[in-house]
Amino acid sequence: MRTNRFWIIVLCSIVIIAGVMVLVLWQVPTGSVRIYKDGMLIDTVNLVAVVDSFIIEINGVDTGSTDGHNVLEVERGRIRMLFADCPDGTCIRQGWTSGGVMPIVCLPNRVIVVFDGGYGVDAVVG
Repeated sequence: MRTNRFWIIVLCSIVIIAGVMVLVLWQVPTGSVRIYKDGMLIDTVNLVAVVDSFIIEINGVDTGSTDGHNVLEVERGRIRMLFADCPDGTCIRQGWTSGGVMPIVCLPNRVIVVFDGGYGVDAVVG
């Protein structure tokens, strides 16, 4: 009887500790992002240092290209593609992203938002 009670307490403790760790790690904003257009680095944003949300507009004209218009919205610890004039809008439907290995990609406009520590741009095909 005593050993069952011991294991129940141990199991409950592990579940509680794991739950607290998930909540703490979920709320902590991570790292910075690098924003590429046509394979060229155009901006780097430290998501942890963001105080007020702001907008980044990416026009094809700025990088010598004539195509594409994208708008990124940045808040503390997260970023999203707010607008893209591409035909499919997959990058917009991705929503807010706060880290990890999955970048935000607008393939028709050749815009990539990569999280530091994630996968970078390996090659540019054009």
